[in-house]
Amino acid sequence: MIKTLFLGSNFEALETLKFLNAQKDFKVKGVVTQPDKPIGRYKEVKETLVKEYALNHNIEVFYTNNEEYKYREILDYLQPELIVCKSFGEIIPNFALKYPKYGAINIHFSLLPKYRGAVPIQKAILDGEKKTGISITKMGPNLDEGDILAQQEIDILPNDTNESLRKKLVKKAPSLLIQTLRKWINNEITPIKQNSSQATYCWKRDISKEKAQIFWKEYTADYIDRLVRAFIPWPVAWTVINGKKVKIFEVEIIREEPLRPGDFGYDQKNLLIGTRDGVINVKKLQVEGKKAMNTSEFLKGTKVVSIQ
Repeated sequence: MIKTLFLGSNFEALETLKFLNAQKDFKVKGVVTQPDKPIGRYKEVKETLVKEYALNHNIEVFYTNNEEYKYREILDYLQPELIVCKSFGEIIPNFALKYPKYGAINIHFSLLPKYRGAVPIQKAILDGEKKTGISITKMGPNLDEGDILAQQEIDILPNDTNESLRKKLVKKAPSLLIQTLRKWINNEITPIKQNSSQATYCWKRDISKEKAQIFWKEYTADYIDRLVRAFIPWPVAWTVINGKKVKIFEVEIIREEPLRPGDFGYDQKNLLIGTRDGVINVKKLQVEGKKAMNTSEFLKGTKVVSIQ
């Protein structure tokens, strides 16, 4: 069995860890994850999903906190032959990447070299891409620049959100990883260097709360639709209705309605807003301080007087 060290934290990492741990030819000797931290309004301290799973399956848990000496201690203790990384949240020191016999392998949710960085799914939707995918790479010292061992494409459907597309990728990634690892260990893969001249990058600031505001007069209907889908479940696209911040969860594009950019109209079920090149019908929203609701429910007790 290949002695493996797993690095990861969130639900994407969890699904990969589960699948990897179930294989007879790999032995997950330990996981490195993010420390417990306070979550939500009440700041309840919670452990990562990866830690919870590891403890329940007698896998040792470690933290590094971006400190190199901790990486050295973990490697000297476990002596892994392989490192697998998914959604970890730290820059891994170069010496750690070189330590294992079979290297350090990363799972990235884009078709590298496009969308290197932190938010590739959101940015692919926002940019109107028709396809994205999974890249399995041998990790190097620079961000998502490692040689490619395998890739798998997936279509981005017109109604895909960041959430729905991510779930599809999470479901497909573990089996692709295992197939790739077995070939890699058996010397059946020739790594392919990325063409850095074709690289694009995406950063957390690309999906900031400020970037989530909808400017009806400036944006096209298509861009607003993509913005709404890309920013679910966070930070969620928003606008201002009757002076209050309103999150927008679902829209549809209507081409034939005659509304000028920024103008609006509504009836008992529909809230129509003009954009630069068409009309958006808001389907689901959430007024600050209230629960999310269908627009028809919102309109029952609300007279819309202004939209910014």
